[in-house]
Amino acid sequence: MYNNQPNGYYGGRAPKRLTVSGLFRDPEFRFNRLLFFTGNVIGLGVVGYLAMSFMFSLMLKMNGRIYGLYDGDLAYRYLLEILYSFFCVGAPFLIVYIILKNKSGIDDLRVPLGKAFPGADMYLLIPAGLGVCFIGSVLTNYFAAWADSNGFGFNSYYEALNDPGAPDGVAGVIILILHSAVVPAIVEELAFRGVVMQTLRKFGDVFAIVSSAVLFGLIHANMTQVPFAIVAGIALGYCATVTGTLRTSITVHFLNNFVSVMVTLISRYFGDTPATVFSSVAMYGFIIIGLIAFAVYALRHPYLTRLRPGRFGAVQKKAACFFLAPVMAAAILWVAWYIILDVSPVYDFFNPV
Repeated sequence: MYNNQPNGYYGGRAPKRLTVSGLFRDPEFRFNRLLFFTGNVIGLGVVGYLAMSFMFSLMLKMNGRIYGLYDGDLAYRYLLEILYSFFCVGAPFLIVYIILKNKSGIDDLRVPLGKAFPGADMYLLIPAGLGVCFIGSVLTNYFAAWADSNGFGFNSYYEALNDPGAPDGVAGVIILILHSAVVPAIVEELAFRGVVMQTLRKFGDVFAIVSSAVLFGLIHANMTQVPFAIVAGIALGYCATVTGTLRTSITVHFLNNFVSVMVTLISRYFGDTPATVFSSVAMYGFIIIGLIAFAVYALRHPYLTRLRPGRFGAVQKKAACFFLAPVMAAAILWVAWYIILDVSPVYDFFNPV
């Protein structure tokens, strides 16, 4: 008896076990090959980011004068890190875009920056997406605090608790906003919701959103930010996909980071207690507003997703082709090493005092 599912009948022979070689004997070989190629090219972008980050760090340490300014002048540090965002994140994924646009056979690859469609959804999904980001932030904070209380804290969590603060003067405030809110929102959204997610949408929107979110999380390369960035990446990807423009995800990303900027500024000029109060009110307030906005969005769209269905094989085949592509696999292993080193006992083992 047919089970009314796309993959066959009740009973009969069990499906074959998935193997790497079987992917390329599959009837959908052409699409497996395309996704395998795409995984290698995007993996090259991740490797490029890691390599340029390493070179940036090495150049700082080798040049004592520049490192002295970087370590002692907060405005100078932020300006250098703005350049870091453009060259270490933006440049590798611009190269990825050029390669995929010209060589992948994905003829509809473009980065959508036009108006949202329908426009009203953008104004609902911005607070909804921001609420999801803050939910991810709350869960991550609890996770990091729980890990710390159980003896395997994260170095990145301790660093986050020691915010370097804001540079002096109006120019310093502008530099801080550019460094922490404007530049990351634009560069990272163009790279991950633009190049990566748009490339993968040919293989289904859900696969594209989740895969780009996983990579977005991994490139943060520390245990404090990875889980948050994956949750935020899914929200940002969904917002960009259903509204048809990166303007939505860029706005959500900017507002999420801008709240952190405001906490830093309030702490700098008014003290830690007002900053803590503002942080709590903003975080839980935006979660409530986001839930209300999402409820209204759900009433407008009862089926919610409005996503293109996955094509060209089961999700496990697509995930295998993409994440097990050799360059991508090497990039993930490289990132995984940094993530493991972020755990304090592991770091202390490899860096004894």
